[in-house]
Amino acid sequence: MNKISTLAKSLIPHSVRSAIRPFNNWIRSKLRIAKRIGMKKLSIQHLKSDLLSIGINEGDAIMVHSSLSSIGNVEGGAETIVKSLLDTVTSSGTLMMPCYSSAEDIQSGMTEGRFVDLRKLKSEMGKITEVFRTWPEVVRSSHPFSSVCAWGHAAKHMTSGHASNPYICHAESPMGRIIENNVKIVGIGVTITVGMAVSHNLEDTDEPFPIEVHAPPFQVKYIDAAGNSVSREVIRFDPVVSATRIGLPGTEWICEMLTKHFTKLGIMQHFRFGNADSWVMDAKTVFGELKRLAQKGITIYLTEDEWKSMNSGDKSINSW
Repeated sequence: MNKISTLAKSLIPHSVRSAIRPFNNWIRSKLRIAKRIGMKKLSIQHLKSDLLSIGINEGDAIMVHSSLSSIGNVEGGAETIVKSLLDTVTSSGTLMMPCYSSAEDIQSGMTEGRFVDLRKLKSEMGKITEVFRTWPEVVRSSHPFSSVCAWGHAAKHMTSGHASNPYICHAESPMGRIIENNVKIVGIGVTITVGMAVSHNLEDTDEPFPIEVHAPPFQVKYIDAAGNSVSREVIRFDPVVSATRIGLPGTEWICEMLTKHFTKLGIMQHFRFGNADSWVMDAKTVFGELKRLAQKGITIYLTEDEWKSMNSGDKSINSW
């Protein structure tokens, strides 16, 4: 399925895919809205109470991944959800969200003479992240397709330095600083997949990693969130290697396995945010366990056949 999808993308011109995407997004949006109609209304007080119940408090630094459709019928929609997060951590804390775009589309666009302007480039990580991107006092890291937005006490520190290295998740990147500062990773209505992204810091630093996951570097030009023109080298993850990475079709087995593993260890704590099954994990602890697993050959790129060949008997991660 992944090979078919990759082939289809290679055959369909970028301009056609870009033209179709807004229509597809519109259809999905209408279906999600229809699903929420008739649900009980959720207030901002309800959402803030849910956050407090899992130990998210004033002064915390949190990285939030989210799915609006899973939360339910919230009074005020995505804006209320963002405000509930801001009100909970307050300006003494820090709220972060991914505002990623397609690396392939950005790279293809550059070959056609179209350059990214981070002051305008929309997030492709869901409605909540797009609302947050345009929120007052939110800052955005300098990366053409893997930027992170932040608000609050440490926002500038968390987002500065992203352009200092061609890798995406190097030590001075938002991901590097999320781990360094032990930020709480929060998943709202999403799987553990997004929480496993801290593994990229293993891949993009001098930490040992069992496989090579990078594509050759390429030159990019873009406008950063401050309006500066940037020309630099960028290294993305190899799309061929990434075809087996957790989160893609066919990787449900490792998503389930890691969810059970991190829950059993007490690293992954579960709660409800509105109607959404949600979770929270400390970044530094997640990083430490993923580093330990990588040293045993267990990575977010592991295929089910490779896993089976590694285990003739006990199939439990805890046996490693």
